[in-house]
Amino acid sequence: MSLYTAADGLLGTHVTWGEVEEEMQKALGTSAKFGDDKTVTNISDMKGFMSRIALVEPKWVGATDEENLPEKFVVKISSQLPFIEVTKLMDLGEEEFWDDAKLAGMGQVTRLLHNREVATYKILMREKHPKIPFTKIYASKPFDDENTLKAYIISEYIPNLHHVGMHENIPAEDLLPIIHAMGAFSAIGQKLSEEETKYARGCDFLDVVFGQFMDEKAVGKTEAMMRKSFPEEHLEKVEKMLKINREYYLNPKMLVNFKNTCEFFGYQPVLTHSDLWSSNFLCTRDGEKVTLKAIIDYQTVSVTTPAQDVGRLFASCLSTKDRREKADFLLEEYYKTFVKELDGMEVPYTLQNLKDSYQVFFPLMSCMVLPGIAPLLEHAHVSEEYRESMKQVALDKMIGLLEDIITTHECSIQKFPKYFEY
Repeated sequence: MSLYTAADGLLGTHVTWGEVEEEMQKALGTSAKFGDDKTVTNISDMKGFMSRIALVEPKWVGATDEENLPEKFVVKISSQLPFIEVTKLMDLGEEEFWDDAKLAGMGQVTRLLHNREVATYKILMREKHPKIPFTKIYASKPFDDENTLKAYIISEYIPNLHHVGMHENIPAEDLLPIIHAMGAFSAIGQKLSEEETKYARGCDFLDVVFGQFMDEKAVGKTEAMMRKSFPEEHLEKVEKMLKINREYYLNPKMLVNFKNTCEFFGYQPVLTHSDLWSSNFLCTRDGEKVTLKAIIDYQTVSVTTPAQDVGRLFASCLSTKDRREKADFLLEEYYKTFVKELDGMEVPYTLQNLKDSYQVFFPLMSCMVLPGIAPLLEHAHVSEEYRESMKQVALDKMIGLLEDIITTHECSIQKFPKYFEY
């Protein structure tokens, strides 16, 4: 049995109704049971690729009048099944992509990163920082030597959320709560001992992307998909971008350079979320206004350059106009928050360090974002009318990223030539 084979538990995983019921009874101090008409709904729809996300309606039976038990809650179950599904969606050829060795290696990574998220939530629950909104956690179960198949996090259900698709944009002003939260999160990391942050060291987001996804075959499939996604008048720029993409992903020395960004610019790494994109924010939307309710998915928390957070955030969430006009303002807000939250502690990097690191990281983060925009819109569970109305918005975003990958990469080579030596 493995994390990549379907089982008879919730949403095809190994986690059973009985185990979830027992955890919730302990967490809530109740003897009430789930009713026979209990339901589970898969709400994972393109909101992450390392877990099944189950919305559970337990239909409690036997609760006392004094008990206020949740009518719904969320169970995030670590699984490799979504990885296999996304390769189908992205037309990467899942039979070729996921051989036995890769599946086994990805299983180890999935377990490692789930345990990182469990450890991070323990820190967040202890700190209760007012700038960092997170979902209430009822219970969590990590992997260990005896438990290699059943790991999960049970959290509150927040209603009336709007899923911000990868094709959409979040106004720069509405990103400020996320910017402030992540500045505060990195500051918390500075106050922890090395032993307390040990769990976030070693394998990080870039190791996962480079090691598990970006071999010659996957890069070739991505290239074919990119050529199909753009109108003919942009294909010359697409070829320039694909050449950069190959330099990043297929030369192992570039991974070393990216991972050594802090050392190159002469500063100490900090605790980061490392996977800041729209699916990892719980938000409501009123017209164009996006309101953050919680930041989720702390599986790739790492001790690394803060450029990884801001680079991925700006590439995935900002419109081209906002990114070009307001990136400096948002970087300054991030830095001010970080310094303020350190409250007199030594600051490990300068604002210029942050801006320089962002410049070299932005094209890499954009190369990760760009290939997913069109396929995720095409396969999103939305009305055909909405899909058609958003195609131009998505294309505008893709063209902006395409252009900025090229110009920023070329500028970085001129400004930091040694960074790109290999």
